[in-house]
Amino acid sequence: MMTIEITGAPDFDGVITVAQLKEHLRVDSSDEDTLIQAYRDAAIAWVEDYCNTRLGDVTAVGYMDYFYNARFPIGPVQSITSVTYLDTANASQTLATTKYWFDIKSKATRITFDSVPDLYDDTFNAVQVNMVLGYPEAAIPQPIITAIRLMVANLYEMRQPVLAGTGAIQVPLGMYSILSPYRIITSV
Repeated sequence: MMTIEITGAPDFDGVITVAQLKEHLRVDSSDEDTLIQAYRDAAIAWVEDYCNTRLGDVTAVGYMDYFYNARFPIGPVQSITSVTYLDTANASQTLATTKYWFDIKSKATRITFDSVPDLYDDTFNAVQVNMVLGYPEAAIPQPIITAIRLMVANLYEMRQPVLAGTGAIQVPLGMYSILSPYRIITSV
């Protein structure tokens, strides 16, 4: 299984600004800007986790213990910039682009390898796939932005969302339906 480490940070103001959320909430003062920003950040994190995606393009590294055909557990992947590996002498090498192919058009990006070199024995994460992933700020699908607005409004209006006896916090009505087309699901 591939493990992904996000190495860059997106600009959440590029996703949706506090001013845009205040307009949606019909808030005129700046007294609660910090609170609304915190709700925005939490809503974006929830959407990203639910959909296995990133909003705003970020750099990332996918780690694999050896070369194998894989589907990426997060996306959308915009580009794969390089594949590096630990050779038999435990030195980092860059794999030639003729040794791997990838498909970033499918919902879960996939990569395959051919005629690969031997790896250093007895190590984890011997193969690293360097990439840029996430929806660019200007290309985030509108339903995702709508879901963020709904989540922020729910958090803002229901500041102590506790349901007696259930222990569960409910998400706003329709969130799963709005976001389901954007989920990236891979089998383990």
